[in-house]
Amino acid sequence: MSDSYIYQRDIQAYGRFAASQIRTLVLPVDAGFQQALRAITARLDAATEALRNATLEATAAAVAAPASSASRRHRADPAAMGRDLLRRLVEHAAPRPGGVALARDILQGQSLATVLRRRPARLAAALAHAVEVLEQRKRQLPEHEAWVAELKRSRDALEPLLRSVRKTRLARRTMTPEVKAARAEWLNVYGAAKLLVECVLRLHGKASLMPQIFDDLADAPRIAGAPTNPAQRSATRAA
Repeated sequence: MSDSYIYQRDIQAYGRFAASQIRTLVLPVDAGFQQALRAITARLDAATEALRNATLEATAAAVAAPASSASRRHRADPAAMGRDLLRRLVEHAAPRPGGVALARDILQGQSLATVLRRRPARLAAALAHAVEVLEQRKRQLPEHEAWVAELKRSRDALEPLLRSVRKTRLARRTMTPEVKAARAEWLNVYGAAKLLVECVLRLHGKASLMPQIFDDLADAPRIAGAPTNPAQRSATRAA
């Protein structure tokens, strides 16, 4: 009962939830199966943790080694600097003749608070947009050249941070051989746990509890084309 449609992002939550539910809902059902249920639950916990560790290692390997804590203390936060720069620019421009409209264009009609909450990628775009606005409306801000230069430096300072974020996201989407092996083992153990639990529940007329124990069974009807119960999925794979 290895369900390959289970998304990688869901595996850890499914594993922890199923182990908890087996202990809570299934162990009390039949004393004769308690040893086997404890054993499969322990294996499921171990497989979930192994996959978690493999994923963390893959992500760490793909991302550049972080700077030392001492280095970080002495290095300014480029995102904080970019936000501060935008704030200073808007506060500088707004009191001037036509400055309210200029500030509104710099912020693209958003409030300053909204723009300052943006994540680094959107903050970099906001800085680039501010450069375009100042270059188009030079006459409204005589010292625009100094502001443009500072905006460009701030935008460029964000690039290493953006590269790091992109690498981290790519690493999370990319499965190394170790992650693939850990995923395959987890699916094998998870499927075995389903078979054992279903066996115990069927003996006591409680098979309807399966979706309350294995979250992917509860989610299955929402997955396009996925069969809605274990027997249907088994028949689909056999076909």
